[in-house]
Amino acid sequence: MTAKLQLRPTIVVLAALLAFTSYCGSARAASANDTHAAADTAASDNMRLQVFLQRRFRLSAASDVEIGPPKASPIPGMSARIVKMHNDAGQEGTFVLYTDTAGKTAVLSDVEVGAATPGPLHGLWSRPLRQANQPPGSPAKSVLITDAPAKAILGTELDLTKDPWGRVNLSKIHLGDRATLGPDDAPVTIIEFGDLECPFCARAFNEIEAVVNTTHKGNVRLIFKHFPLGIHPWAMQAAIAAECVRRQNPKAFWPFVNDIYRDQGAINPQNLREHVTAYVGQLGLDQQVLNACIMAPGAEAQVVQDRDDGNAIGVNSTPTFLVNGIELVGLPSDKTFEYVVSSELKQHQAHR
Repeated sequence: MTAKLQLRPTIVVLAALLAFTSYCGSARAASANDTHAAADTAASDNMRLQVFLQRRFRLSAASDVEIGPPKASPIPGMSARIVKMHNDAGQEGTFVLYTDTAGKTAVLSDVEVGAATPGPLHGLWSRPLRQANQPPGSPAKSVLITDAPAKAILGTELDLTKDPWGRVNLSKIHLGDRATLGPDDAPVTIIEFGDLECPFCARAFNEIEAVVNTTHKGNVRLIFKHFPLGIHPWAMQAAIAAECVRRQNPKAFWPFVNDIYRDQGAINPQNLREHVTAYVGQLGLDQQVLNACIMAPGAEAQVVQDRDDGNAIGVNSTPTFLVNGIELVGLPSDKTFEYVVSSELKQHQAHR
């Protein structure tokens, strides 16, 4: 069974109409120029909406968004288009996209709201809700109950005038005095929230190093922030040890983390200290200085601060990356990751 592409939490947009309002317009024949101009405008609007939705839902290619022609909708002042989206994970979905005439606001819905009829409860009205990809006349999946016979759209409101990426406000998090790779003046900054006990973080480690040191060398800077998850019993202590390694020798942080990730399957709460001691010896670090750092409160406080920063901006899984503030959850080898980085670099070049 094909997985369905999910929308984020929805809101209800209601447009109240007079019960007996009718619209009369006199038709006129359009000239060939008018027809071509209208077609060009529709194509331009579709392209703009395609790029917006591609970025909003982190899709790797414009072809992942298919937009049909605009049609009149039941809501005055809004047109409707059928939109199909799919991603690299095999998820797909069919939606209805409602847009206002000014092109400033849209509502993306995966359900169609039927006509209102008197409901089973006195004074309330009932509307059938059907999936957008269901054929007309198919049974309703659920109903929308309201206290007035208004037209309605159930969906996610999109502000087309804003950046579709929905960037995280980086001023809310602490970025100074952290482990980094790449030049400080790189046009793209990637912030990683990682957990040293997380298997996916281990997989991502070599990939993100390749992005910084090879694929986009000189153009990308990586900042690592600790986000030890509560379900991992030794992640917190490993993060503190890694922070103490960084404080003693910033360049030793990355090989130390690589050693942790490499031996992840063999590490447990009981033998973590033995592994740390071995890694520290191989890196030529001072074990006594490291032990003193681990026992002192400073390193732990910084790890906690990183975790609090992540919680403040809604991080709930690892690895989570912020590419110039654009949130990406998953592996750097994903096509979407490369699309986002390349888009940011192109934007930087365009503004030089």
